[in-house]
Amino acid sequence: MKNKQIIGIIGGVASGKSFAGHFFQWQGSAFIDCDEIVATLYEKGGMGSKKIETFFGEEFMKEGAVDKARLGIFVSKDEKKLRILEKIIHPLVLSETQKAIDKAQTKVVFVEIGAPVDKFLRLCDKIILIAAPRDQRIKRIRTQYLQKIDSFKNLSKIRYDIKVINNFDKKTFGQKLTKVYNRITD
Repeated sequence: MKNKQIIGIIGGVASGKSFAGHFFQWQGSAFIDCDEIVATLYEKGGMGSKKIETFFGEEFMKEGAVDKARLGIFVSKDEKKLRILEKIIHPLVLSETQKAIDKAQTKVVFVEIGAPVDKFLRLCDKIILIAAPRDQRIKRIRTQYLQKIDSFKNLSKIRYDIKVINNFDKKTFGQKLTKVYNRITD
């Protein structure tokens, strides 16, 4: 399908990006989640798992798939290793994202971008920033992702077209998303 409009969704961990993406999908648009693409790449036999094993070694593998917890801890302690991981994985994710966009059968495609890297942002015609109070995000992720809560602290430097504040009242958030959707698709 030609003339697709690509809308990026960015925001901090647990801000409501996935909820927004699924909401837009429910409205009739395509939704691509880059985190899901990474998960597929990290599966046994996935191109990402092969590259991780080749570069970082077998100790970061578990039953043929990437041991995400172990790898995450390892790269979080060393900025240089994190950049290497990004150079290995981001091109694969970008390629798979582009394939998914090309396959989408809708006029508008929403892409949840987990790491707002310029190459991903350039795919998009518009960017939606989902913002949520830090204390609310912490409540949502306390047990799983606490160490990642500030991974998007530099969002103020990223260009976006629309900002949606999520105060975790699903009805109100849904109403805001409906207005955004109508604005984009009209």
